[in-house]
Amino acid sequence: MRIVLSAVIGCVLAVGSAADAAITVEAGPVFNPATGSRYYRIKGGDWNQLRDFAVSMGGDLASVDNAAENTWIRANIVGNSSKPYIGLSDAGVEGTLVWSDGSTSAYRNWRVGEPTNTEAKDYVRFDGQASGTWEIVTADFSREGIVEIKPTSSGPAPVRVPSEQPTIEAGVAAVGASGATEVLIAPGTYTLTAQVDVDDITLRGSGMDQTVIQGLTTLTASIEGFGGRIEDLTIVNRSDDASVRVWSGELILRRVRFTSLITTAGGVLYAINSSATTSVFDGCQFDSSEAAISHFAGTVRATNCVFRDIGRITVALGSIYNPVFRASNCTFVRCTPGPLFQAGVNHVISNSIFYQGDKLANGSYTITNSLVDSAGGATNIKGDPMFVNEPANDFRLMPGSPCIDRGDVRGLIAAGPDDWIDFAGQERSIDVPGSPNFYPRAPIDLGAFEFVPPACPGDLNGDGVVDDVDFQIFVVWYNQVICP
Repeated sequence: MRIVLSAVIGCVLAVGSAADAAITVEAGPVFNPATGSRYYRIKGGDWNQLRDFAVSMGGDLASVDNAAENTWIRANIVGNSSKPYIGLSDAGVEGTLVWSDGSTSAYRNWRVGEPTNTEAKDYVRFDGQASGTWEIVTADFSREGIVEIKPTSSGPAPVRVPSEQPTIEAGVAAVGASGATEVLIAPGTYTLTAQVDVDDITLRGSGMDQTVIQGLTTLTASIEGFGGRIEDLTIVNRSDDASVRVWSGELILRRVRFTSLITTAGGVLYAINSSATTSVFDGCQFDSSEAAISHFAGTVRATNCVFRDIGRITVALGSIYNPVFRASNCTFVRCTPGPLFQAGVNHVISNSIFYQGDKLANGSYTITNSLVDSAGGATNIKGDPMFVNEPANDFRLMPGSPCIDRGDVRGLIAAGPDDWIDFAGQERSIDVPGSPNFYPRAPIDLGAFEFVPPACPGDLNGDGVVDDVDFQIFVVWYNQVICP
């Protein structure tokens, strides 16, 4: 296991509420195990500007619950020469002190003679004493503040990019010092300038179409993993190396799109370099590259994934470690250069769609309960899957598709999905009336998308069939003038 530990010092960000204020992060993150919170010291604004900045980071000006926390803050983040604000003030109602984050803490640590509050002196700060005592001053008497980012119900809050840390690299580096296990990335396009190590942490975007990471241009994997999770983002490959390389452990990838701006004879999007690893893809997409996965060893499990405009799904670097590629309910489209599955990897695939150039020759594979262009079999079918709009990459199924209710739920279970959701976020196992079920107990569709039958206006009781019962309901409603 590798953990990158680094505090980010001197990060400069602008405050949206004041164009002339440039607030800087002077120290932090510093994690307090006793409270589960992490803290920053910021500088460059009055109380209100500092508070706005703290909120933009995902926290607030600090509240203090007891003497132990006060002593810790003074020793670890305030320091010897600063007099930063905390979140306590009576600006709302003179004489009534409240915490800006809504805390109900009654703890106070006034210096002798304080609080000397007046109508102008409403804001509390550390007074610079080693004892960590407080005083009350005006809104612009100090230019520093303490930010506290409190834990969530499940543990330390995620590190937010770019509101808390300006870059993905800085966010990942701050994880070890912040107590967090997750980096949460806002919508936008981010260009990496250094390799990111995702080691037992979660790298989460705001959506596959909202958060885009532009990879490195050097012959170095943009993201390396020793176990962890990557979710809800797009990774754009800009070099001849893989976007992501995993070395050991289990790396889980959900709703991640891998695509490339450079397609070369050896181009690959994802690389596996150890036999002691499992890569789990759920609801992911691979497109526009010579190869999807360089598979040296280990196990790949893929469910509800789309592979389009790919020359090869797997590139085997040798079979000595018996790599395994297990997939269920995936859609493979326009994968023409081929062969699609290279020898040296044991491929086990079910409930999938291979359309327009599946190129299955020369591989080591077992395909069942699937629609396959060029290869039949006892449980496979051939034909047009009837996508909604294949040229526009809309691979949902149209009514009447031979793939509807054609899957075997046992194949999906064997692939080990985290949940029962398809590529588009729809529930699996939606039975379509009139479509024969291959596996009667829990019918599912082939491919990455479950067909959702449109609502039938005549099906008034919602049983999926328009019959005499619906007519009787209509007559009752008509006589009662329920529908004018």
